[in-house]
Amino acid sequence: MAWRVRHAKTFYKELAKLPKEIRDKIEVVAFGSAIKEDPFLEGKVQKLTGYREYYKIRFGNYRVGLRIDVSNRIVEFRRVLHRREIYRKFP
Repeated sequence: MAWRVRHAKTFYKELAKLPKEIRDKIEVVAFGSAIKEDPFLEGKVQKLTGYREYYKIRFGNYRVGLRIDVSNRIVEFRRVLHRREIYRKFP
């Protein structure tokens, strides 16, 4: 059974502001089919310390903030920010 993928409005806004080369890499993961099959398969997804459902993916100096609900099989892309900002604004 495939996972459902959602994207927050803030994710789209922040994604549009990124440099093109970083944006292209993130779009492959966020809108690709591999994340729907198994979000943990890539090996890039890391759990945030101290949070149960929140994860991050590293893309150079940028981080994508995710919420993964294992019981309902939902992956939600919430934020994408520079590494100095992501931990202040996410989760």
